[in-house]
Amino acid sequence: MTLKLYKFITVTLAFLLVWTGSSDTGYAAVSEEEPVIEWSSLLNGTSVQYDYSAGRAITATSDGGYVAVGVSLSDISSERCAYVVKLNNKGEVLWERELVYQDKYDYEPNEALYVIEASDGSIIVGGEVKDGSYGRPRYVPYVSRLTSEGQLLWQKAYLNMPFYLQSADDIEETSSGDFLITGGTFRNDDKLPAYLLKINSSGDELWSKTYEIGSSQAFNNIIATPDEGVIATGWVQMSENDSVTKPLILKISNTGEIIWQKIEEADSISSLTPSNDGNYILTRYQRETQSYYLQKLNSDGDVIWNKIIGQIAGSGSRSILRMQSLDNGYALIASLRPDPTNYNKVKYQILIINEEGVQLHNYLFGEAGLRNVGKGIATTDGGFLITGELHNGSNQYMQLMKIAPPDIDPSNPQLAKIEFQPSKLELSVGETVGSVVKSVYSDSSVTDVTYSAAYTSLDPSIASVDSLGQITGIRPGKTLIIATYRGDQAGIAVQVVGHDPGEASEFYLDSDEYSLSIETELDVAAYFTDVFGNTSLVTQATTFSSDNPATATIDEYGMIRGISPGITYITAKYNGLTYRASVWVVHPYLPQYTFPDVQQMIFTP
Repeated sequence: MTLKLYKFITVTLAFLLVWTGSSDTGYAAVSEEEPVIEWSSLLNGTSVQYDYSAGRAITATSDGGYVAVGVSLSDISSERCAYVVKLNNKGEVLWERELVYQDKYDYEPNEALYVIEASDGSIIVGGEVKDGSYGRPRYVPYVSRLTSEGQLLWQKAYLNMPFYLQSADDIEETSSGDFLITGGTFRNDDKLPAYLLKINSSGDELWSKTYEIGSSQAFNNIIATPDEGVIATGWVQMSENDSVTKPLILKISNTGEIIWQKIEEADSISSLTPSNDGNYILTRYQRETQSYYLQKLNSDGDVIWNKIIGQIAGSGSRSILRMQSLDNGYALIASLRPDPTNYNKVKYQILIINEEGVQLHNYLFGEAGLRNVGKGIATTDGGFLITGELHNGSNQYMQLMKIAPPDIDPSNPQLAKIEFQPSKLELSVGETVGSVVKSVYSDSSVTDVTYSAAYTSLDPSIASVDSLGQITGIRPGKTLIIATYRGDQAGIAVQVVGHDPGEASEFYLDSDEYSLSIETELDVAAYFTDVFGNTSLVTQATTFSSDNPATATIDEYGMIRGISPGITYITAKYNGLTYRASVWVVHPYLPQYTFPDVQQMIFTP
C-alpha cells in the first residue's frame, strides 16, 4: 500500500508583484529534450517472494556514492517496509537492507520518504509508520539511523503526535547534531496545524510543536539556520470558509517559538534552498502568468531580488520536488503529469537555469510505466541522479537513473559490443528475473543499456521477455533471449526449471485496512501463494469492487480513490477466491493547488 498525497494550489486573489532586483520581461521557455543516460537500474528490494519496491528520495554521500530510499515488501513481516540502498558512483549496489519495524503488538508497515547524510557520515532516514496501538489506521513520523556500512543504529516511531497521519518528509541537521523534522499531516476535521519535531542524535524527542496561524496550514520545506533555528515555507488558509491559500514563510527559534512570519497574498512557494552567501533561494509560481521565478531572501525574510524563469515547456500538472544550486546556476527537479486526471502516467523533468534565471536545458523523459517521481539530486560531476516508481506488468520497481552532465556527446567514444551480465540464467516456472545488458566502448568504458535495448525470445513458450529486459519462465526448457542495441546483438542462455504453477492455496491483499484522504489515491497489491509455496503478485489478474463508490472507488488496477469521508469495504476476487478490506476516507490535509497547462506567454512585472 502506497499512500500518494498530491499537493495542488488554487490561488484566487490578484497580486501585484513588486520586483526588487530585475526589470526583465522574462525569458522564453527552452524546448524539451531527452537527456543522456549514463546508467540505470531497476531494484526490487531484498525479498525473494515479492517484486515490489519504489524510490522516494536520494542523497549524495561524502565517499562519492549515493543512498536511495523508498519502500519494499518484507519476507519477514509480509508488510511494506522502508528500503535503503547504498550505491557507488557507477550505480553498483554496495549494500541494501529493509528496515522492518516491530512494536509491542506486531510488525507494522513503514515507508522511507527522505534521506540525508549526517555530519558524522551516518545515514538518517525519515518516513512514516503505522501506529498499531491506535485501534484504527494512523501513521506517525518514523526516523532511523544507519552507519555508512548499513548497520542499523536505531529506529523510532514518534507516537505523541496529535493527528491521524504525520510523516517525516523533510529532515535537517542542526549545527549541534540534532535533527529537525516536518512533513505531511491530516486529520478528520476542518482544521489542520503544521508541525515541527526536534530529536537528538539518539532519536530521542527534544520537543514537538504544532502551529495554528490560520485554520489550516502546512510546512513543505525547512532549512536549519546557524543559530539552531529553522526557516520554514509552506501555505496557510486563514479561515475554515476561505478557499484561498496564502504563501507562508517563518523563522522559528531553537525551542520551536515563532520569531517572525510573513503571510503573502499570492505566488506559491515550490522549493527552498540555502544560497552560498548565507541567504535563501525560493522557487515561486505566479498563476496569472503561468510563470516561475527565483526569489532571494535574507535571514529576516526580506526580499533581496527576484529573477524571472518564465514559463516551463511541458503541458500538465507540475510539482517541483527539489531545487539545488549548481556552479553557475540552479536545477529544478520535478514531476510532470501530462494528464492531471491520470495518476498512472508521469514524467521526470529537470530544468537547468543560469544565475539570472535564463533556461538552459529542459529534460523531459520517462517510460510508460512510471507512476511516481521521487526527490532526485544534482551530482558533483554536473549530472543528476533521479529515482521513481516504475510498474511493469504486475511488478513494481525502484528506478534509478544517472543523467550525464549537459552537452555530453553520447556517440563518442565508439560502441564496440554489447553483452549480457551474466551470459546464462536459470529460473523457475512463473519466476521473473531482470536482465542486465552492458555496452562496451572503444575506450573500455562500460554503460548500462538495459532499458535502451530491444529484446526477443527465440521460444516465448519457454521464456518470455518484455521491453525492459524482464525474463519470465513459462514452462521447463531451454531457449535464448536476444538483446539488440544500435545494431549490435547479444544473447543470454535461459533454462527454465520446476513445475507448472499450481492453483492458489491462499489469496490476500497487502493490508486489511486502508486509509486515505479525499481526492487522493492509494494502490492495492494482491498476492496468491500456490501449492508449492510460491508467492506471486496478481494485482492485474484480480477484479476489484467497492461496497460504496460514493465513499471510495477502486479501479481495475487496484487504485483506491477517496471520494467523501466515511468507511466502506473493497472486495478483491482472483480465481474464485475472495478477500475483503476496509477503507477509511478522511478530509484532506492540504487544500487543492492547481498548476494549469503551460502556453508560451510574455511575463510583464
